[in-house]
Amino acid sequence: MSLQDNLRRLMSPRHIVLIGGSNLELPIRNTRDIGFDGEIWVVNPKYDEIAGIRCYPSIADLPDAPDAAFISVNAGLSVQAVAELRDKGCGGVVCYAAGFAEVGGPGNQLQDKLIAAAGDMALVGPNCYGLLNFTNGVALWPDRLSGERTERGVAIISQSGNVALNLTMHDRSLPITHVISVGNQAVMGVGDYIEPLLEDDSVAAIGFYIEGLKDIESFSRAALKAVQKGVPLVVLKAGTSEIGTQLTMSHTSSLAGSDDMYQAMFDRLGIMRVHSLGELLETLKIAALCELPEGDRIGVLTCSGGDSAMLADSLDHYQLPLPPLSNDQNRTLKNLLPDFASLSNPLDYNTSIWGNESVCTEVFGTMMEGDYDATILALDFPKPGLGDDHEWQVAINSMIAAHTSHHKTAAVICNLSELMPENARQRLVKAGIAPLQGLKDGVAALARIVRFSARRRQILALDNPQQLLLRQGSLTEGESRMLDEWDSKQLVARYGLPLPGGQVAELTEVASIADTVGYPVVMKGVSDQLAHKTEAGAVVLNLKDAAAVNAAAQQMAASLKDQGLQQFRFLIEPMVSDFIGEMIIGLKRDEQFGLALIIGTGGILVNLLNDSATLLLPTSRDAIHDALYSLKGIKLLQGYRGRPEGDIEAVADAVLAVADFAQEHWQNITELDINPLMVRPKGKGAVAADALVRMID
Repeated sequence: MSLQDNLRRLMSPRHIVLIGGSNLELPIRNTRDIGFDGEIWVVNPKYDEIAGIRCYPSIADLPDAPDAAFISVNAGLSVQAVAELRDKGCGGVVCYAAGFAEVGGPGNQLQDKLIAAAGDMALVGPNCYGLLNFTNGVALWPDRLSGERTERGVAIISQSGNVALNLTMHDRSLPITHVISVGNQAVMGVGDYIEPLLEDDSVAAIGFYIEGLKDIESFSRAALKAVQKGVPLVVLKAGTSEIGTQLTMSHTSSLAGSDDMYQAMFDRLGIMRVHSLGELLETLKIAALCELPEGDRIGVLTCSGGDSAMLADSLDHYQLPLPPLSNDQNRTLKNLLPDFASLSNPLDYNTSIWGNESVCTEVFGTMMEGDYDATILALDFPKPGLGDDHEWQVAINSMIAAHTSHHKTAAVICNLSELMPENARQRLVKAGIAPLQGLKDGVAALARIVRFSARRRQILALDNPQQLLLRQGSLTEGESRMLDEWDSKQLVARYGLPLPGGQVAELTEVASIADTVGYPVVMKGVSDQLAHKTEAGAVVLNLKDAAAVNAAAQQMAASLKDQGLQQFRFLIEPMVSDFIGEMIIGLKRDEQFGLALIIGTGGILVNLLNDSATLLLPTSRDAIHDALYSLKGIKLLQGYRGRPEGDIEAVADAVLAVADFAQEHWQNITELDINPLMVRPKGKGAVAADALVRMID
């Protein structure tokens, strides 16, 4: 069988074997508690039985090839057990042991042996907690078990066993179908687990805790399938700080990679990114329970001016509009609410109708039928033990009744996460309304699902969605070398990069070449040993005649020789003086992502503003436009304070030229830097004033 076929066997087994000693008692109890109805076998040569289950003396003695195995022995014995399970025809195995690549040194060699032993078997781990499937009762899990059988919910994939364990302990009324702790990803990467989950209609959304991805290419392929099917992916990516990156590399031997590139991938593939476990759970909740909103317009219901103000501020932070009430809504609500009620969005329906279910239902329904894509009700329950919460339950009843008549995205949100009791949350969950716990996390979750829905529509509208797939970051072996400016420009110009139109010259030729180019000119020293020309005194601007060119060339030649540079030429180019702004276009190589495009405000502002956007390849003109207009510096090209507009389309052309060059030389380029790209007035184009390419021949 293929690896994917064996993974399906592992996730939905007919029989399970557990290999270990007395430490198997808890996993066995978990398997029983969760209600697995298949056969359970145990292998241990020293015991007759463990937890009431007969022990087989060896894997070879098992009555059949197990679909799934849980190995809880030390690292060395785990390798041996995996090889024996492969020979027996096992589908897949959870390798709980640590001591592999995450510890480095001999652990790397041991993990290589484990990979070889597994063959085509699906192997989870090593250095992992294992696998839970709450839809069919599979519990290949070594620790305490929290959760119950469910028919529909969210799957969670985590590189951290402890994070996976903690997520099962939540008090958020979020139904979970699967939990997979992937550990070192020795055999299978995160992307490999996504595809079988997408085949399972019980999985409404998938959440991730990741530190680094093993295979960007397979992950992007699976993520595209997810967005096409309408299964949202929500990711908590750790390792964004320097210290965090070091920890992730030692924790699961994952290469954390560039966070900018991860963010670019998430944006590209419609993946929602969160920054805390609370945000992860709330975003998964709204993603799993609610219909996707068709737009970003929000209607808000509160019974408090304070709630109205806080929600309005929070929604404004995410640029989610609050359209005013329509005339029809105003007329209806005026008849339902007292004269002192302020008719607006957010609507403070106040406590005058508090506890009146029929009126509340009509008010809530009137808001839902408005020109809104989602409706939120703010509701904080009293602390348990402080009396009857009947009026709050009436509000829940009214929200459910109104939602039944108006099938739009709906949520009930509490300001403090603990102020929504479980019974209220469960009722909302059954009604397809998200009970969002905590104002900050809840509004962030709503904003993300709005953005996901919009991005999904964009992806589905593409003629060829496959263009979003990413390539593995492979690089040809060899030593990288720097090309000089002239050779760099000529190479990329073949793909459409616009140049000023200069010529290269020896010292004796500079004046005649300058005459040909036309004054005023710029003169530069050119050498593959000269990366920073300005600092080396190898740039002279605005030379207006042959005498000035000769004098500048003589002085530059003497200076470069004094700096130890013997081989160089001179580049003579026309002086571009009508530029509106300067941009930078770069290619950055990452071990995981390969080449990525960097677009930013260039020239002397590049380091001052740190204003850039990252695009993964291949890219499109639309994506380049989005990146350009995300920059602060774009204002300089839009006619800032009466200045002429810059030729933004020419900038996009130049970026596309670099992108085409990168695609053609994917395995050879290590770095490219065009700084500045001088942007002339609209309709007059842009020119690459400087360029540097490093590549392997």
